[in-house]
Amino acid sequence: MNRLTLNLVALATLAIPSLVAQEASERFYQAIRQNNLTELTSLLKSGSVNQKDARGGTPLLYAAAIGSLDAVHLLCVNGADVNAANDFGATPLMLAIGEPEKAAFLIGRGADINARSKMGRTPLLLAAATDGVSQTVKLLLDRGATLDIRDNRQVTPLLAAAYANDFATLRLLLERGAHVNDKDADGYTPLMYASVNGNLPAVRLLLARGADVNAVTAAQANGTVKNGPIALGNLTPLMLAAAYGGPAMLDALLDAGANMDAQDIRGMTPLMLAVASDHADSRSVRLLVKRGADLTIRDCRGLTARAWAAKYNSAAIMQELGMEFTRVSGKETLSQIAATPLPGAQAAAAKAVNLLQRTSETFFREGGCMGCHAQNLTAMAVQAAVANHVPADLAGQPEELKAARLQLGSLEQPLLQRMDPPTAEILSFALLQMAAGGAPADRGTDAIVYNLAAQQRQAGNWHMGIARPPMGDGDFTRTAVTVRALQVYGPPARKADLQKKIDRAAAWLASGTARTTEDQTMQLLGLHWAGADRQTRQEGIRKLQRQQREDGGWAQNADLASDAYATGQVLYTLHELGVPASDPAYRRGVAYLLRTQQEDGSWHVRSRAARIQPYFESGFPYGHDQWISSAATAWASMALSFAASL
Repeated sequence: MNRLTLNLVALATLAIPSLVAQEASERFYQAIRQNNLTELTSLLKSGSVNQKDARGGTPLLYAAAIGSLDAVHLLCVNGADVNAANDFGATPLMLAIGEPEKAAFLIGRGADINARSKMGRTPLLLAAATDGVSQTVKLLLDRGATLDIRDNRQVTPLLAAAYANDFATLRLLLERGAHVNDKDADGYTPLMYASVNGNLPAVRLLLARGADVNAVTAAQANGTVKNGPIALGNLTPLMLAAAYGGPAMLDALLDAGANMDAQDIRGMTPLMLAVASDHADSRSVRLLVKRGADLTIRDCRGLTARAWAAKYNSAAIMQELGMEFTRVSGKETLSQIAATPLPGAQAAAAKAVNLLQRTSETFFREGGCMGCHAQNLTAMAVQAAVANHVPADLAGQPEELKAARLQLGSLEQPLLQRMDPPTAEILSFALLQMAAGGAPADRGTDAIVYNLAAQQRQAGNWHMGIARPPMGDGDFTRTAVTVRALQVYGPPARKADLQKKIDRAAAWLASGTARTTEDQTMQLLGLHWAGADRQTRQEGIRKLQRQQREDGGWAQNADLASDAYATGQVLYTLHELGVPASDPAYRRGVAYLLRTQQEDGSWHVRSRAARIQPYFESGFPYGHDQWISSAATAWASMALSFAASL
């Protein structure tokens, strides 16, 4: 839930489309990006150190964002203007703020610590929005940075720190006089961000300082997309803590007087939000019930907390709610599945890819944005098909890739100023889509990498607290996919810094407890992409194979039936880790997919996520289940493409 920023679509409408860089500026940019200091020195001798491109960017601005400390130093000693802002008002210090050594160097050279961009961002705001740079925040404050400031979205340094989850910065800002009940333009408070981050020490500190435990966001607090407002509004700290906060945090909020049965814009209560997740904590549910949560309240769709729990079929949660649990298993035996013939994998994959391509275009046109399920995974499915000689329509691929590059490229400046999109995986999956299409790195991809790198938490993960199963529930997916994005598109000049981030992410992935199949596959993929050893990979492969159901498929979690989403995702993961399609477990999985594919080439998977997007028809079947079914069809088609030669 990132409301420090406009949503992705709104940002695209505010940003100026990319322009062709002047030749001299482009040479500077490439020398800095490659950390070619010899070439950079040569350029300094023949050109101006303060050469500006079409957007007002200077070499020092490039180096601050995507270059090395050595490049920053070289430019400064050759006369670079440390306060030269681009046309958006961004200064070198703003763009270097996430790297303490760069920031300290520029401050020492006289960088303006109170510079303000046209988006209202300042060095202090940007430092506060970065987890792990509290020493830079302190340096800025000690040098006289203005604390009582707001950007164009009414974000203050304290709000930024609470969003970033940096307790040291949050405590420091409170000690320096920050207002505990600051609200941004959408009504989010520091306590809300601390709650959604699951940061119990921050929640306790804010409550002790007088934070309003029943503050409510605006009814349309998360922006509007083409077809209407995002249905995330009227949220309270208790609601935001319900899914991931844990019982101790819920206890702290309730002890402070939190409204147990408040309802958001969808009519959902804290108890409903606590059960509507693949990562639901039975201890939290028990606490809410014990403290008197009303189980009879219905949301705007007429669903109670028990009805939401039934969607997830978790034995532990249903027990806490006094519900009967029935375990689901496959109906066929492994020996029967193993004998199922595989002819048809290529044709089935082709049929699925054809449907995905047709509806992906419709989704982009009708929805006005790129979706992980509709564009990114579809592009990956098309490339898997082509690589394995499965028929696919390539006529529109260049235009689709161009559209993706244009939309993401238009976000370059907002991303550099940390106007983050709602979730990190929007950017990460977009880079995977571009990589699948062979798109080279450019300033747009560099801005995405810059933004993603800055969003990493000190623990090593990339976090977002909204439960949107399966892709948007928990941090394994966004962490793993971001690792891959940084690897593929990271600027060479930042290789050492980005590798440290990848190593931290790998450590977080390795130490995490995967609760769902999505968690397990993404944990394993992330570790594989980060360079995990053979033993780790083999152990992960064996674990996934042991979870195969009797019907040949995999389920999204242990309490649900097999489906194409989980099965396709597992087979994709096994393929990535080197398991051949001739492997018995892989063959059984393919047989499951072939038997369950619909005539139109799709697979139907029921959505369990609480709705937030305004409904529209993308052309993919199944109504409100269309988006998860589209993602399932993409994963399944990739799995079949890998088996097309059998």
